[in-house]
Amino acid sequence: MRAFAFLALILVAGCSSLGIDTPGTRTFNAPMARVKPAMVSALARMGMTISSLELRGGREILKARKAGSQVEIELEAVTRTSTRARIAANTGGLFCDKAATARIIQQTEKFLGDA
Repeated sequence: MRAFAFLALILVAGCSSLGIDTPGTRTFNAPMARVKPAMVSALARMGMTISSLELRGGREILKARKAGSQVEIELEAVTRTSTRARIAANTGGLFCDKAATARIIQQTEKFLGDA
């Protein structure tokens, strides 16, 4: 029972210090008005469908799906000219898919012209 409680605590705490995958974060040098459409276009190019768009305390949350994969992207305006994206891609396991996260960032950069 103690082992289960310890494992649950580790998962809740984020686990980055233990080497367990965490969502990717990237700050783009572009306003939210440019990053959001670029992110949506990147997801569409990857064959993903937007399943929801939410507002949470000044942040926009995009959720997308594709055959067993789910992505949640949190967009936050850091300044007028920069936007932080926190990306969590999951392919069905407990951990984030780093490769999918990297592809989303790469495709978004292409649409923004940052690459």
